[in-house]
Amino acid sequence: MNGQWLQLSDSDPFDNAVAERKLPATNRLKVSFDVRAAQNRNGRLEIDFKDSRGNTSTRICFMNDGYVRVKTGARYSKVMAYQPDSTYHFEAFLDAPHRQLSLSVNGRIRGKYIFFAPTHEIERITFRTGSEPVEPTVDTPADWDGILPKAGSIDSCAVFRLAHVKSENLSTDSGAAVLKADDFGHYVSYFNAMEPESIVQAIPNASSWEWMKANVPLFECPDKQFEQCWYYRWWTLRKHIERTPVGYAMTEFLVPRSYADKYNLISSALGHHIHESRWLRNNVWLDGILHTWFYGNSGQPMRKLDAYSSWTPASIWSRYLVDGRKDSLLSFLPRMKWEYHQWDNHRYSTPQGPGLYWQYDVRDAMEETISGGRRDKNARPSINSYMYGNALAIAAAAELSGDEATATEYRLRADTLRRLSAALWDDEASFYEVQRPVYDTQHRLLSFKSAKVREEIGFLPWYFGLAPDDLKTATAWLQLTTDSGFRAPYGITTAERRHPLFRSHGVGKCEWDGAVWPFATAQTLTAMANWLNDYRVRPMLTTRKDSNENQWRHVYFAELKKYVESQSHRGRPYIGEYLDESTGAWLMGDRERSRYYNHSTFNDLIISGLCGLRPQPDNTLVVNPLLPTATWDYFCLDNVAYHGHRITIVWDQHGGKYHLGTGLSVLVDGIVKGRRPDLGKISIKL
Repeated sequence: MNGQWLQLSDSDPFDNAVAERKLPATNRLKVSFDVRAAQNRNGRLEIDFKDSRGNTSTRICFMNDGYVRVKTGARYSKVMAYQPDSTYHFEAFLDAPHRQLSLSVNGRIRGKYIFFAPTHEIERITFRTGSEPVEPTVDTPADWDGILPKAGSIDSCAVFRLAHVKSENLSTDSGAAVLKADDFGHYVSYFNAMEPESIVQAIPNASSWEWMKANVPLFECPDKQFEQCWYYRWWTLRKHIERTPVGYAMTEFLVPRSYADKYNLISSALGHHIHESRWLRNNVWLDGILHTWFYGNSGQPMRKLDAYSSWTPASIWSRYLVDGRKDSLLSFLPRMKWEYHQWDNHRYSTPQGPGLYWQYDVRDAMEETISGGRRDKNARPSINSYMYGNALAIAAAAELSGDEATATEYRLRADTLRRLSAALWDDEASFYEVQRPVYDTQHRLLSFKSAKVREEIGFLPWYFGLAPDDLKTATAWLQLTTDSGFRAPYGITTAERRHPLFRSHGVGKCEWDGAVWPFATAQTLTAMANWLNDYRVRPMLTTRKDSNENQWRHVYFAELKKYVESQSHRGRPYIGEYLDESTGAWLMGDRERSRYYNHSTFNDLIISGLCGLRPQPDNTLVVNPLLPTATWDYFCLDNVAYHGHRITIVWDQHGGKYHLGTGLSVLVDGIVKGRRPDLGKISIKL
């Protein structure tokens, strides 16, 4: 019915021409359409708005007395006169909670009309000539000897033409197929009330729930700590969006920091900001954040964009994998290349050409480590992994733009860095470690010497696909399964617990010598999700009957659960800088600077890891939840914006929670497109 006229004709008083449009159920709906009647003295057109059971809530009628009327009860309210062969453009706004129809015709407001029969939702629009049949009823006698009125007569032909029928869901749950947003509003009411709002930026607490309903996916699961943490982290992310003279930006600390750029911006966690914010349905927020970083300094990049090691180009590419907006991605390509080359002076020189990248600990956003220091120039797995991911991202974006020369150049850069990064692997430790340079007397680089400490940054090669898919390197993940490695009661430590210098640098100076940092936890869990999805080789854990793959998923889930459990302070939800690995105490928990620390991801881990939405560069939807079997009976991730669609992922082990069937279901725009009885991979062509 869009763009072409559909003709409904009626010449028999006992026959009706009907056209119907089915919609995703909504309690607030906008509908527009054009009607042209060939007559106004005979015939009748009824436009009904119905729920899923066919119950009509309100009706617009073109009557045979030359008037358009709305049924408001037993009577019809007059709207306007209509003329034959004239086109009338209708806009109808239906508000089911308030039982009200607001009607405009040809741009003129005609009035508000109460529903004659309340319905909770609207799911169908029916265009029908003649009146809706009401006979026979359940009380109509089975045998009847009467004569129908006007039996055998033929009525004059009535013709109504329809075109440009469009509908828009205005509900706060628009795009959600299963969950209702208001079922989760109590979390935000609690967050808003739990402490004073001392710092207000673009979106105050009072507007936080409306903003969240408009922008973030819905999530439900049986573990209410997970569920609360999900809404809390979106609520805190929103606190960091600020308005600047050049557009939206995102802060790391709410309180001003002396070493920040203009607008209190710090670039160390920009990659995290992009990964988390890429799931916001309205692109204006992340578009503004990126624009400010790259153009907010009088049209140039912010002065301190390159103050810290960066995986910004790789994150911009990851954002494209979610929204599929090619023009947006390519608009940043020149600045992605510029940002990449800001680190050219951080490469070792060798007779064969540029070597590995080096970095000071402090400019890696890791001020005090066991492996180095604030002034030590070491080859670190972090910056080399970042630069590998950045090169691949620029190559992929250049290929999309048709610039094959640039794509080839950056693929070669990535290949070279992959080869050089083999030197970061320590065979004795079976881990990627910081390498310290060894020079001759003329300060010429001779070789590298391992720092001989396993640190959490050794997992970063899997974040960007730099590590090979072999058993030798895969054994590094065993360090997450032992208390002498990185496993601790309250999370993943930033250095191995067995090392004699573990937690030796004191407290309160941003030490990365073992305490748990959400920044690093988010990176490691992202890297592990990539390893479990994109790699095939796994070291064996035990000989239990449970599959080795599911055992590794239990390792992933256990660390994710500890991450959830750690995000509290004084009995309330909390995210701060870093915490004690054994007690869970936040080491700067009572400092204002630590509150709402925006230095990590969480919801991205739930979407792309636990629930398994794996963004793709093509028009494919891949879902592979990492939830281990026999863990939760259900979960639902709803209203996720992906490649121009709304995605819903449902796990219902017994089928009685969401009534979509037993097992894993994937819905696209409210329609089931993929299903399997167990937790596993589903691929769908969009």
